Amino acid sequence: MPTIRFDTFCAQVCSAIRWEPARRMARAELTAHLEDHAEALAAKGLAPDLAAEHAVAAMGDPYELGRALDRAHPPTLPRLSRVLALAGSLVLAAGLCLGIVRGTGLLALSGAFPRFPDLYEHAGQALLMEGASTGGGSLGGYTLAPSGQAGLVSYDRPGEDLREIMVPVTISADRPWLPVPSCYLDGTWTDGAGGAGAASINSDRPYLFGAGGWLYLAAPTSGARQFTAAFTVGGEEVFFTVTLPEEVPPL
Repeated sequence: MPTIRFDTFCAQVCSAIRWEPARRMARAELTAHLEDHAEALAAKGLAPDLAAEHAVAAMGDPYELGRALDRAHPPTLPRLSRVLALAGSLVLAAGLCLGIVRGTGLLALSGAFPRFPDLYEHAGQALLMEGASTGGGSLGGYTLAPSGQAGLVSYDRPGEDLREIMVPVTISADRPWLPVPSCYLDGTWTDGAGGAGAASINSDRPYLFGAGGWLYLAAPTSGARQFTAAFTVGGEEVFFTVTLPEEVPPL
């Protein structure tokens, strides 16, 4: 079956169609229709060239057909759809970024990412001095990170003079399928003055991808300014360092 005549007709039709995907679809469908029609005519006894001419003639004016197909598939709508989709994606991405930075919006409502608790939020607590915290690392499939803050606090309890160092921390799963951590870890602390004591981490604020909590250093040594807390789980070990601006005052 002659295809040159079909190709010419299809090219004339497609010259009036502005949207490239519509041109490709029209060319494929028109070629298939012309070939089927020509084969049907040839089966009735027409010569192949004559059958092809009749099949093309039955389609009418190629330019008018192309203009009709162009009206049915205008390029404006898909272009507008792409612009709107891009604009919607940019707005969504901007909203998510603002939610992460400011802790507001959808992420704040869903509690997706762990946040550090406030250093000053415990009732009955007096902040004696504020210091800095560093360190952290991976432990048992979770990443422990200090906020950078630390506070030497005392508690107002009758007949007792209790002091401890507190550090806000977050605990995030290294792999998304791990459960939200809810734990109490025991460790130890040492200081530059030769003292030592008990340390602990309590994760009491679950989020979707982790938890917030506290690192506690109990009864810090008077006269010391720097403390190192160590925690070990399954052969893995992490360290936190707390530095105070002044020495811990005597009781």
